[in-house]
Amino acid sequence: MNVFCISIDGLHCGMIGAYGNTWIQTPTLDALACQSVLFDRFYTETLELTAIFDSIWQLNQRKDRMILLTDDDEIFLHAKANEFDKRYRLKPFRDRQPVQTLEETQFFNSFAAALDLFLEQKRSVKSCFLWAHFQGFRGRWDFPIQYREMYQADEDPAPYPGVELPRVFLPNTPNTPNTPNVNLPNKMNTEIDPDKIQSVMETYAGGVTVLDQALAGLLDSFEEGELGNETLFLFVSTRGFSLGEHGRIGADDNLYGENLQLPLFVRFPDGFGASVRVPALFRSDDLASFLNNLSDNDSPVFNLVREKTEMIHETLRITGKSGSVLVTPDWFFRKMLDGRSELYVKPDDRWEANDVADRCPEIVEELVRYFEV
Repeated sequence: MNVFCISIDGLHCGMIGAYGNTWIQTPTLDALACQSVLFDRFYTETLELTAIFDSIWQLNQRKDRMILLTDDDEIFLHAKANEFDKRYRLKPFRDRQPVQTLEETQFFNSFAAALDLFLEQKRSVKSCFLWAHFQGFRGRWDFPIQYREMYQADEDPAPYPGVELPRVFLPNTPNTPNTPNVNLPNKMNTEIDPDKIQSVMETYAGGVTVLDQALAGLLDSFEEGELGNETLFLFVSTRGFSLGEHGRIGADDNLYGENLQLPLFVRFPDGFGASVRVPALFRSDDLASFLNNLSDNDSPVFNLVREKTEMIHETLRITGKSGSVLVTPDWFFRKMLDGRSELYVKPDDRWEANDVADRCPEIVEELVRYFEV
């Protein structure tokens, strides 16, 4: 079986229709969701990009030709990139202005290059494993103006016009860059200017539609020929992006769901699991194990899809520069280095908006014990 993996850095799970978004146009991803197994609670265990790929790229058991394509130097030079048979580096976007058309965008050209490379390899080998990783929303924003303006209502501020990554942090937000010792409770923070959030949100939403339309051509090729009948297609994000939640806008290392909880689509060539949603906790090394054992129909992933098992993990632990997070089927618990604790009810509180730690001290006490083991 061929395997075609695309990973996008900075894709916010909540900006995709299949994950609950109702106002951004993502017809390609929505159609892909109907053909795929969708993982509702896929988490990264770290926000360090090299460590993420240390976990995902445990692919030593694979026997097919392994190809890497990326526009990210950090990933091209990753130690595990040497395990691929061939690796290719795309030139990242460097212009100072947004491009004019969809066909000029980094997403469009990256997906086209990935498809061309995959088809070229398929002509010479029986089976091929391609991993294409792109900087995406944590790279430069080249989205055309017309896409930025797609989601602007009459009374809205103008969309963010730049190509540099936007960054807005409240002055008293915990772990604000260059002020690592400032750790004040959330209730002491003022809110980000709503116009700033709306401006960035409009441009980000336009970028999601660019991604969706660019992806359409690649997936059309799966539908038109035999490629889709012999290739597993995997689409995933490596880290999320803050869009005003918890006092931040930008690519940061804040340990909340907007950065940690990621979209994961797995489209099997025979239609297995189409439209199935997996609610179980899932993490990066689970993905590596799955890709290494695709022929094992009794693997944990297959059993999750068939509902022969309900979970792989009872808890997930995530660590970062500011502290740690413990995720369970029912709770999202943050324990910060300064001693603060936050508790959120899952899955109801999707984006950690309502801290209930003060109201559930017995749950906090129980979860703290996990960090002492």
